[in-house]
Amino acid sequence: MKKIIKWIVIVVVALFVIGLIFGSDDTETTTTTANTSSEAVAEAPTETAMPVTAQEIFEAYDNNEMGADQQYKGKALLVSGTVSGISSDFMDDAQVQLATSNEFMDVMASGDEAFNSAAATLSKGQQITMLCQGGGEVIGSPMLSDCVIQ
Repeated sequence: MKKIIKWIVIVVVALFVIGLIFGSDDTETTTTTANTSSEAVAEAPTETAMPVTAQEIFEAYDNNEMGADQQYKGKALLVSGTVSGISSDFMDDAQVQLATSNEFMDVMASGDEAFNSAAATLSKGQQITMLCQGGGEVIGSPMLSDCVIQ
């Protein structure tokens, strides 16, 4: 019975992700497609990335999701914050949670295989800085993608 529930959850999450990817309008897809490779974010000089804290990103999305999307989504961000958790998603890729003022809503960061390896060395409470691409908000949590831990 647990296996059936696990597969149902995996299918629902997969459909949700597919909906997020294919449900956006063409303008947004064109904008984000140009910036989706981890090499593009990793090779971007840190001086062109917008320095921001995880708390600032959270507050912006909490106050106005549309405004925060315009400010952060698809842009190179140099994000600093405190690690509140390290977990793996349904595909066993690392998810690093950065603490915010709301203990139930973190800023979620993900990346490539190098990010997964680096995430395995982190600890809760550790201060980190990452070069990421803003990924919008999913179910109340701001998302960061293509992250490289500095």
